Amino acid sequence: MKAWIVTIKYYLKQFIELGVLLLGVSVFAEILFGPDVAFFGSQVTENLVALLKTLGDSGIAALIVIFALMITYRRLLK
Repeated sequence: MKAWIVTIKYYLKQFIELGVLLLGVSVFAEILFGPDVAFFGSQVTENLVALLKTLGDSGIAALIVIFALMITYRRLLK
């Protein structure tokens, strides 16, 4: 059972790293080539700004969520 948990944690870690890498590449491609990048489909930076605005409107709850995500992300990447 412990081996399964280790395997699942490994794949989740790889999935999160891939997602962060794709997010970075998509933002870079949109900045470099404009908002109509064919591979990524939509305007990534616009979506990120909208997400940050929504989190900013939520106040302290959003701050707690951001800290929880940061802590989880740091633990997974160790």
